[in-house]
Amino acid sequence: MSARAGFTLAELLIAATIVLVVMAGLAAVVDPGHAASRAQTAATDIRLRLRAASEALAAELEAAGSGPGNGVFGRPLGGIAPAVVPLRLGPRGDPPGTVRSDALTIIAAPRTGAAAELAAAFVPASGVALIAASAGCRAADPACGLGAGQTVAVLDGSGQWDLFTVTAAAGASLGLQPRGAISGRPFPAGSRLVPVNVVCFFLQQGTASEGLQLMTGDADQWELPVVDHLTGLTVEWFGEPTPPRLGSAGRPGVATYGPDPPPPGDDTVADDWPQGENCTFFAFSGGQASRLPGLAPVGTGLVPLPVAMLADGPWCPDGSAANRYDADLLRVRAIRVTLVAEASASMARGADTRLFAHPGSLRDRSGVSADWRTVFDVVPRALQAGR
Repeated sequence: MSARAGFTLAELLIAATIVLVVMAGLAAVVDPGHAASRAQTAATDIRLRLRAASEALAAELEAAGSGPGNGVFGRPLGGIAPAVVPLRLGPRGDPPGTVRSDALTIIAAPRTGAAAELAAAFVPASGVALIAASAGCRAADPACGLGAGQTVAVLDGSGQWDLFTVTAAAGASLGLQPRGAISGRPFPAGSRLVPVNVVCFFLQQGTASEGLQLMTGDADQWELPVVDHLTGLTVEWFGEPTPPRLGSAGRPGVATYGPDPPPPGDDTVADDWPQGENCTFFAFSGGQASRLPGLAPVGTGLVPLPVAMLADGPWCPDGSAANRYDADLLRVRAIRVTLVAEASASMARGADTRLFAHPGSLRDRSGVSADWRTVFDVVPRALQAGR
């Protein structure tokens, strides 16, 4: 009987080599496909996060300066007060006078709300305001829909405004607590009290797994993350090229935008401006004219408002007010937002600093997903009144 034939050691080595070569070839085909799939997944995630952030910002910006339902001195809120400001506005926000390109606060009045009128002078130190029966407010509701916990803006129409939180409502009497820095100056009877929503957006460093987060909140009571792993938030401002004018549409003493000055010879004792003047108008022997400069000829479209222009005055209600704001913010008609997001996993980010704000660990370029940028403009409808 003959012995069974087997493989020699040389044959086994040759067979093993062939198997390894085939497997290496398969890996070369499969691995790039896997890397590309991973990069595509990371890119989709980036786009979804940018979309969520963009939609959240755009929705709030579109409402900037809107309402209230019965107007404020015959105009939307944004017609006489700043509706978007370049800082986190609130007790837990930035110091008054701060100007940032990576944060903003949006102020709007609910369309279902109504502006109430002060029945008597309101002294903020007293903490109590008395509401008069006002057009747009239900007769059966002497507090005009206001209740504890709401944020309200009090405006005198000449440039002074303060934000308060309603602490209590009893009939036509409201308890008001300052919401951050205020001027502290009295408001005359006839000033308006407007319910408002205040929403901030800014970047904040999260945990290592979260990276930079786009945050939203009211800089007072609440704060929430919108999306993780952003690498940039930039806000640009575009505004009215011509200064405000008086007497528009046959209404003497009424400004085309911004607060109205006191009549010539009258003085608003609460501010530092001379008779017949406020933060947007000065008086001269022949009348009153805007103290804001013209930025382009009449008929020109919106012009850029550099950040420096929003921090050099003139200040409303004046330069000594603790909550002063630059009068050029009253020009704002459109806002451009730039957002940049990165892959959440470092293994989906490469080493090239031109493509990655935070370089990652992957060296195979077929598997990386570069940082994405999105730019969008918002033109709030309420800020276009009178254009």
